[in-house]
Amino acid sequence: MRYAVIILCLWLAGSLGAAEQFVPFVIPARPNPDSLIGFRPEPIKGESDRLVVRSAHFYRGDERIRLWGVNLSFGANLPTHADAEQVAARLAAAGVNTVRLHHLDTSRYPRGWWTAKDGKTIEPEAFDKLDYFIDQLAKNGIYVNLNLHVGRAHSEYLDLPKSNTSYDKIINIFTPALVEAQKDLAREVLSRVNMYRNTTYADDPAIAIVEITNENSLFMWDADEKLRSLPVYYADILQKQYNGWLVRRYGSTARLGGEWSKQAEALGENLLKNGDWTGARSAAGVPAGWNLEQHSGCKAEAALTNYQGRAALELKPVALNGTDWHLQFNQGGFAVNENRYYTVSFSAAAGAPRSVTCNVSMAHEPWSNLGLSRRIDLTGQWQQFRLGFTAKAGDANVRVSFVLGGDKASVCLADVRLRPGGLEGLGGGERIEDASVRLYSETETPQRIADRMRFLAETEKTYFDDMRIYVKDRLGSKSLVTGTIVFGPLGLYGQSDMDFVDAHAYWQHPRFPGRPWDAGNWLIDQKPMTDHPAEAALFRLACERLAGKPFTVTEYNHPAPLDSQAECVPMIASFAAAQDWDGVWLYTYSHGTDDWDRDRSNSFFDVDSNPAKWGFMPAAAAIFRMGGVPALNHLTAAGLVDGADVADSLVALHNRYDRNMFGVLTGKAELEWKDLLTTQVASRLSSRSMKGIVSAGPPVRLRWDVDADKNGMYAVIAGGAEVFTGHAGRFGDASSGRIVVDAPDFAAVTMTALDAVALNRSKKILVTACGRCENTGMQFSEDRRTVGRNWGSGPVRIEAVSARIAVPAGRWTCRALAPDGTPQADVPVNNATIPATIQLSPHYKTMWYLLTPLQ
Repeated sequence: MRYAVIILCLWLAGSLGAAEQFVPFVIPARPNPDSLIGFRPEPIKGESDRLVVRSAHFYRGDERIRLWGVNLSFGANLPTHADAEQVAARLAAAGVNTVRLHHLDTSRYPRGWWTAKDGKTIEPEAFDKLDYFIDQLAKNGIYVNLNLHVGRAHSEYLDLPKSNTSYDKIINIFTPALVEAQKDLAREVLSRVNMYRNTTYADDPAIAIVEITNENSLFMWDADEKLRSLPVYYADILQKQYNGWLVRRYGSTARLGGEWSKQAEALGENLLKNGDWTGARSAAGVPAGWNLEQHSGCKAEAALTNYQGRAALELKPVALNGTDWHLQFNQGGFAVNENRYYTVSFSAAAGAPRSVTCNVSMAHEPWSNLGLSRRIDLTGQWQQFRLGFTAKAGDANVRVSFVLGGDKASVCLADVRLRPGGLEGLGGGERIEDASVRLYSETETPQRIADRMRFLAETEKTYFDDMRIYVKDRLGSKSLVTGTIVFGPLGLYGQSDMDFVDAHAYWQHPRFPGRPWDAGNWLIDQKPMTDHPAEAALFRLACERLAGKPFTVTEYNHPAPLDSQAECVPMIASFAAAQDWDGVWLYTYSHGTDDWDRDRSNSFFDVDSNPAKWGFMPAAAAIFRMGGVPALNHLTAAGLVDGADVADSLVALHNRYDRNMFGVLTGKAELEWKDLLTTQVASRLSSRSMKGIVSAGPPVRLRWDVDADKNGMYAVIAGGAEVFTGHAGRFGDASSGRIVVDAPDFAAVTMTALDAVALNRSKKILVTACGRCENTGMQFSEDRRTVGRNWGSGPVRIEAVSARIAVPAGRWTCRALAPDGTPQADVPVNNATIPATIQLSPHYKTMWYLLTPLQ
């Protein structure tokens, strides 16, 4: 009876208003050795500790190992010696066994390793700090992933022409001088002797991974646009390489022209109405059949004019809001057929130099692009544009749009047409003998497109293979080497001979409507991934895995201040474990050099002072590293190759799906996202697909669904761990009544065995629970999509969970833990019921509850 009264009182305490659900929870920067949930590391000492690949996974000696960790960014890579000891110890205590040293090469000291004076050499003090930090990490059992290129623009220091890309991305893949600069830096870093470790970086088992270049590919997000507009110096280098490749492939211009012209096609009838502006107009001056789309206060004026002796429609933006697509001029209502080629042609000029984007997309939800999205640069002089594309899908209601919201300069348009056909092969005057064949032509035959894509794919693969060989063979590095993340089928091809394959993903990455990375002007949609499984980043990641290679995710986050950010760590840890991935790194532990003791969440990504992320790290280590969630027993590996030629097959897939590997696998293996809850998935660079049992281990059950009210629930139930993220009303059903959450509306709850056994045999079970996470005084906009610069102050607070939880069979004691992992209160356990239960409550001011056997 006494227990019932206590539980009732706590239930009432847990039912207080939302304001009283928030409690301070500042996890200290200095780990407490008396913590009851701290991990005990195994130091990395010698050759037997070296990370190797065996049977498509990572091994340390004879034991399989998974890497669970964080990134360190900019100055966080270079702590003082005293801070290095504390940071390494804190990481290890939380269950981290790897860090990724990211953006070391971007800035001058102390935010990076380049000398503050001229940025040309590595600062000796930076090297010393890095040496010591690596030694401390190794002593705490933490492997290092060393990034060679992230933000360095070698072109600037070689006095090369300015690129149109950031950080020399794209151009450093094919420009010889930039490739040599990357090799020079690799040699300087990997040949360095770490006096604290008495070994070179190349030979140090603690430096387990070397990454060649971050998020860099000829197929990356904006690569097509950047390659089309390369500065002359870089364009000439690439064109000469392309023509050399064409010579080797075709031998002569005559043969090349014959192949490229086989599918040439004349232009058909115009699908647009009134593109010469001769028809009727609305009272606002908009030509009949056309629409001036204006959102969120954006405005423009339309009028017929005579510009430089030519009849034109002039569009004058008069009010903008920083979001380009909020102002556009378009026409819809026509149809396109899948895989049919179309040509958009028009003439354009501007009142001042500016850019405009021309799109062809669905004229209805989900507004998907159908093959054309091209930014064009306008001047004060008329230019004629001819843009070709192959429709990615057929649709009966399609629109062509001109996106105008990026600039107030007026735009003049004339003779706008969209017609089927227009395919052209070799252009007049193009000859491979004098290297005059352009990399891009506006309306290309499929064979010309395929040859360009194959050339780019082979160029990229040659770069990565050469860099890997240089690092491992010429420099003698014993580290595992990866190139960059996967960018679609051809990006996967480029990484296929690396030691492992890598990927990145973010859920609801911040958007910047105005200036990029403007700290005062950003938005994050309050959209839990749990509520949107069909859009989930996890399924895309899973499809970027290559069978026969270890697979990692070296950047992942659900950024602050998402109300649902507590779902981030439990979801990625449990899903990665079920899919049998080999490493996960959250982005990022910290960006700072000397702000280790802050008591507030200070940015979108830093997790070190964010308890909604850092507070789940011990549970996640048990889930992922220690096998609390086992791998799914089945594997579906989709063969991507049709016929004998790998590259040609991947070119066809890339042209169809672009970078969407989820689309590739759903097409090739007939998968839906729900299937990834019951089978591991991967791609194979062969014609043979494989399905079958790959493990006879213990079962794991994944559930992910959304109810009629659009409230989602993600649940993983396994022998050593249980994971739940979602809405309060869904917990009871998902857990078969074992967890009943009263508040808050959305929460993440995990139950994990910290002694690497099943929950029903464990003697140390950690329950972790959290709703929202906010700083004190954080000022949200009315729609909660931004706080601007008003991040508030310390202490950071969690929305504590009120819930009744049934615990595994046995007699238990439960203690609520303080932020340093030590006991701060006893929690009553109703051992008289079967099963026994505990009551989580804001009264305890914690997110951690530790269960141990009753003595």
